[in-house]
Amino acid sequence: MKKKAPNLLEEKRKAERVNAFDVAIIGAGYAGLSAALLLGRYLVPTVIFDGGKARNSMTRRVHGYLGFENVSPKALLRKASKDVLKYKKSVTTIKSRVSSAKRHRRYFVIRTGGRTFRAKYLIIATGIEDVKPRINNFQKFDGHGAWHCPYCDGHEATGKRLALIVSGQSPVSYAKEFLGWTQDITMFLHDGCRLEEKERKQAEALGIHAVSDSITEIIGSRGRLAKRLACTSGRHYNADVIFYQLGYRVQSQLTEQLGCQLDEGYVKVDAEQQTTVAGVYAAGDVDTDRHYVVLAAAAGARAAISIYERLLKEAIKAKMQGHKSP
Repeated sequence: MKKKAPNLLEEKRKAERVNAFDVAIIGAGYAGLSAALLLGRYLVPTVIFDGGKARNSMTRRVHGYLGFENVSPKALLRKASKDVLKYKKSVTTIKSRVSSAKRHRRYFVIRTGGRTFRAKYLIIATGIEDVKPRINNFQKFDGHGAWHCPYCDGHEATGKRLALIVSGQSPVSYAKEFLGWTQDITMFLHDGCRLEEKERKQAEALGIHAVSDSITEIIGSRGRLAKRLACTSGRHYNADVIFYQLGYRVQSQLTEQLGCQLDEGYVKVDAEQQTTVAGVYAAGDVDTDRHYVVLAAAAGARAAISIYERLLKEAIKAKMQGHKSP
């Protein structure tokens, strides 16, 4: 029986005689798994590191993702992982958090626990971590009546009494995001947050009620049902839906180790998702303030396509040079 001929990328790897992955993906959320799926289909030896739960793992539903509207994040990630496993000849999954990533000559050296891996290219898909309010019972409602992203879950506030827990700069800008769904908005200025005079007038003109009183406890039912918000002043406020914006931490430690530039706290990337360091790509929430599942998945796919095209270009160049040799 005639042996199956290797593809051009495989032929180049055999010629190099190097035991390393072509791509290492750090982060197994929507961006990371999306990249792994395409690289698996492209027959690119890839390792993906799964370091823990996705950012929205506590949420009941994913929204705005065509074909997956109202699916639970757990179900979507479980399905995505199964899809990637179909290409296990190309993709290896490591259930561990990466502790360091550094370039050593032509390759990146990735360490996790007591193990070391090497790869030609990196995709950083470590996401961000939300700052959550320290309020009694908050955990009960987080993702089940209390959300943070208007793009993903703002529709839940349609025609409802909305309470916003805000801090930092421009809280009124965040409140205005919800005016397409409801005008019954009470904004709780958290952790010493203050409104500038211009913002205060904007809030008044738009009917947004600003309260300088910290919520201490949420009482009531999960979902879009009536809740009572107990405050430090002893007063109680009524609401149906809660949203919060207290900031978040971009998990960019590895990209900073590698020397990648940041842009307003996010990892700076070009149109192909490549960072300012050659061979290092970033995808998902780590590189943009548009935190949306469908956008994270698209960024992961874009990074995978960009790397595959580079690998193929390198292999074609090597093939042509070998052909020209006497």
